[in-house]
Amino acid sequence: MQVVRQGGVTLRCRRFQGIRGDIPGVNPGSREGVSPTVDRCVPCPQPTSQHLRCSSLKRFRYLAGLSAPAYLLLLYLLRERIPGGIPFLLSAAIGPFAAACFLVAYLLDRNREDRVPDPLPLLVWGTAAAMEFHAFVPSVARTGVVPAALFFGLALKFSPALSVPAILCVDAWLAAVPGPFEKEIFYTSAMAVIAGGAGIAVRGGYRMGGRGGDGVREAIARSRALVLPWEESGNGGLPASGELTEESSLLRREEELKDGIRQALDRLPGPTGASHVAYIARSASPGSVLHEGFLLSRGSPVCRAITLPDTYVPLREATVFGKPFLEVGQGAKRYAPWKSGPGNAPGGVAAVPVFRDGVVEGVLLAVRDEEGPWRDPVIPAMELAGHFLGRDIERMRELHQGDRYFLRGEWYHRMVRKMAEVGTEEDPEPGGGVRSRRERVYAETAEQVRRQVDAERVLLVESGEDPANGRVVWTSSPDGGGPGPEAYEPFGDSYVGWVIRTGTQRIFPGTAAPPRSQGVLPEPWEREGERSFLVLPVEGRVGFRGALVCAHPMEKRFLKRHAEIARDIASVMQLGLSHVERLESLTKKATTDGLTGLSNRRAFLERLASDLARLDGRHPCGVVMLDIDHFKKINDAYGHPFGDDVLRGVASVLGKGVRKGDTAGRYGGEEFVLYLHMADAERAREGAERFRRMIRQIRFANEGKEIAVTASFGVACAPSHGNGVEELLKHADEALYLSKQRGRDRVTVYPG
Repeated sequence: MQVVRQGGVTLRCRRFQGIRGDIPGVNPGSREGVSPTVDRCVPCPQPTSQHLRCSSLKRFRYLAGLSAPAYLLLLYLLRERIPGGIPFLLSAAIGPFAAACFLVAYLLDRNREDRVPDPLPLLVWGTAAAMEFHAFVPSVARTGVVPAALFFGLALKFSPALSVPAILCVDAWLAAVPGPFEKEIFYTSAMAVIAGGAGIAVRGGYRMGGRGGDGVREAIARSRALVLPWEESGNGGLPASGELTEESSLLRREEELKDGIRQALDRLPGPTGASHVAYIARSASPGSVLHEGFLLSRGSPVCRAITLPDTYVPLREATVFGKPFLEVGQGAKRYAPWKSGPGNAPGGVAAVPVFRDGVVEGVLLAVRDEEGPWRDPVIPAMELAGHFLGRDIERMRELHQGDRYFLRGEWYHRMVRKMAEVGTEEDPEPGGGVRSRRERVYAETAEQVRRQVDAERVLLVESGEDPANGRVVWTSSPDGGGPGPEAYEPFGDSYVGWVIRTGTQRIFPGTAAPPRSQGVLPEPWEREGERSFLVLPVEGRVGFRGALVCAHPMEKRFLKRHAEIARDIASVMQLGLSHVERLESLTKKATTDGLTGLSNRRAFLERLASDLARLDGRHPCGVVMLDIDHFKKINDAYGHPFGDDVLRGVASVLGKGVRKGDTAGRYGGEEFVLYLHMADAERAREGAERFRRMIRQIRFANEGKEIAVTASFGVACAPSHGNGVEELLKHADEALYLSKQRGRDRVTVYPG
């Protein structure tokens, strides 16, 4: 960054932004009382805690909500004392006026990219205004619309713990204020029960509905519908681009464009006689109403960053009306772009629009310090420079679009290859220190977003079954990356929860502005020093549903084009996750017994062989075979459907009773098999005995009767009873046969 001094003000050159339609530019000042906004090189204040910055707005939020009940109580007392007086009429107008003000504030916040609207004051005061209309306008009260809508809306919006007390308070106030009905309390209470109960039922049905559906089928359909770019483009393989990203390509094109604009500005002072020339365009920062650019003064080779408000008259004439502006003499002093230093009392000001395809792209501004006429022709000279400048902007934009297409195709192909590779590798066992298929997809996505968007930290936040909770499934930063805690964290009033609920992206530039009323992230996920945030919703009934969050310590770091890049990468992530879900579904069908849900015989034998090879006789393990006693008689006496219920019940006991490292499977018919990890003969016997007692306690209902079953067990352990799969199963089966011979419903350890 280059720093220069002029007029007692320290100025700095900022990175020029604007290939993609928004060329930032200059910061002149404004006219008559508008302070100059030339950047000063002062130390940036250290960021403080989000909750300390937001305390004032939070207090206002809660005070606004608590003041409405007090206002309604005061209104009731005034009606009782002076029902037709002026104080009562003035007080009655406060509620609708406050509701209108909060409605306007809510609508304005919805149109801002960097602010999330707060609906609480609007809901509270809107309810108060509706209650007034019902109480004081008889024609409205006779329809019954207000209490029905209020009671239903409160029950639908809030949980019963909040909505029921609110409905009772509204009902009491409406009943206390005399209306067109003689027995108002019965009328409003009946409405509260009917409408409130309907709202609670609808809310419960909506929350229980969840995000169900045939996930596997939808994942397959979406995978088939997504056409890879090379299937239609016929573009062939493209050479690798190294570490070049869209962001670095944009910076390179911006620097080239900045050099071209500087050369154009260098040529303007000669033919026009201007002391200062500048190029200005609308700021690309979300929520900004300023125009930015850079300024070049006569005799100074250094560009200086300046900003102008959109109310600056020469700028408005050029951008809004598309007309040149020229003022000479004393009148030009009214349009001084800054208040101090050279140019604060200009003898002439000129501005012309820079067009591209008939649209105003920016503005060329010229300021003359000396008194006297401009060198003719000033406006034609500036228009000619603007014509060539617009052509340069279009050329650089086309070059950047070409870079963008190439680079996006390059990382897109690489990501799709990574997603395809996930299917060629076997999913590791949980807790083995190796990433699962899903984690590999998350890791590749987070790293690509961090590289392409140039974010300091990227978080993938997954929404839970309860939309109010979520967890960080993966985070990526220069220090490394990895999964977050397994436990779900309440979103609270953070913006990331709001983005997931509403499906609306938000960009927070982190500039000096009124403090946000909530934090962007829940407190456990915050990191000190992060100022700019990009929060992008990621929606999908399968795969992943939540938000992608990018954070950076710099101000104004993220723009809409960064959101486009992140959204494209998230789409590829959903493709990879649908592929993973399909593989998981196929694997489950191939390794799971369809009736009991336990591992089938093939999957159990593969797991047993793998664990025996890993233990290699150095540590003990047990194999338990069990058979349901007299199962054929059960089938003959009660039917095969009842026999299936018995098999499912026994399988449920086994599946829930094994430890994390153990395995339960169905060996065939009424036979089951258990693998007990790190268990010697005594521990294996104790485990089998525990399962035997649990099976004895099961009761199966059949035509009003309770049927009990028993099972016989045989136990063999490695390495004392063998080290091979067939050897252990054979010895466990022999021990099971001994249990059958000795009367059934018992445990026998080989050799008996």
